[in-house]
Amino acid sequence: MARYVYRAWDQAGRLATGVLDADSPRVAAALLQARGYLVTSLQEQDQTPKAAGQIRGGRIGRAQLVLFTRQLATMISAGLPIVTALHVLEDQIGHRRFRDVIAAVRAGIERGGSLSEEIARHPNVFFEFYVNTVRSGEVSGVLDASLNYLADYLEKEYDLVQRVRTAATYPLLVLAFTLLVAAAAVVFIVPVFVQIFASFKVPLPLLTRVLVRTSVLVRTYWWAAGAALALAAAGAGSLRRTRTGREVLDALLLRLPVAGALIHRLALARFGRAMAVVIRSGIPLLEGLAVVATALGNRVVGRQVEAAREGMRAGLSMAESLRRQPLIPPMVVQMVRVGEETGAMEDVLIKLAEFYEREVDNAVKRFASVVEPILIVCVGGVVAVVALAVLLPIWTLIATLPR
Repeated sequence: MARYVYRAWDQAGRLATGVLDADSPRVAAALLQARGYLVTSLQEQDQTPKAAGQIRGGRIGRAQLVLFTRQLATMISAGLPIVTALHVLEDQIGHRRFRDVIAAVRAGIERGGSLSEEIARHPNVFFEFYVNTVRSGEVSGVLDASLNYLADYLEKEYDLVQRVRTAATYPLLVLAFTLLVAAAAVVFIVPVFVQIFASFKVPLPLLTRVLVRTSVLVRTYWWAAGAALALAAAGAGSLRRTRTGREVLDALLLRLPVAGALIHRLALARFGRAMAVVIRSGIPLLEGLAVVATALGNRVVGRQVEAAREGMRAGLSMAESLRRQPLIPPMVVQMVRVGEETGAMEDVLIKLAEFYEREVDNAVKRFASVVEPILIVCVGGVVAVVALAVLLPIWTLIATLPR
């Protein structure tokens, strides 16, 4: 059975558009005529989802998606039709690829599709949790409210992730600068002094000899180091594109000394915020858990949420199902149990999300306070090693000069 997009005039002289499932164009036309329509256009709808990657352009950031969602919710709340609202946003969006995606979504709706169906055709832009929340709003008739919930969720998550990234930027920049300085010293500075010391036939101390050997290796086999880094990056990228590989990398991230706890808390904050949106939007709980499991940013934690969903399917309560998962802390279980007993699950989940968001903030601040002195010591250590490796032979040369 195929789906056909039609344009027809009804008995009152009004133009009607929509989609119809039928075995053939002739059957579709007969069904429309039986309804009293005068068919003017009948075309088979392409059922193959159009991937977002087919629309070329730059990467669409989360900030642009937040702005789009908030503006769309505002315009729909003001009574604008979806097609008109998308047309306005299409003119306002500066990002070329995002503008093309919005145009494709608008065109799909004009052909008879729904908003959730059309955005689902672009999974690289509109993730599964987003699509399901929009679909729930369409079914319940509160699309503007669902979009507002989504905008709130996206804004909170964006702010949280930005705070983590901002805290990580400084140490990464300092580390990159330190490595750059060390590489420049080894490649350019050390060889000059080696030639000077060789002309004076000064015996080199151990530290200087090690630095000289390192300099020779770097200048001779730099291409091998570059190739190894490129292969490692390509291997990690290939591994990330497979389901098993993503889970392995996510499991390794959770075991990192400081970052692992931060990633775990960030996933729990997302769980609380996303589940609150699920309940507020009216999405069935089992369906919502399946979608939330894909929105946590870590597939190991997400797999445990999926396991909890299976426990609920078997008849357990949500709290009991979560209790059986080792990566779900007891506090989360207790909060969910309170929500089940009091009937205030949405409020409890929001409180849970706020708690873990504060935990992420505190962890970021602690990380910054600890890593800053460590970086200072590392930078000082690199400078001291290079300085000593250069100065020790000079002191030896001065000591051998006649007085």
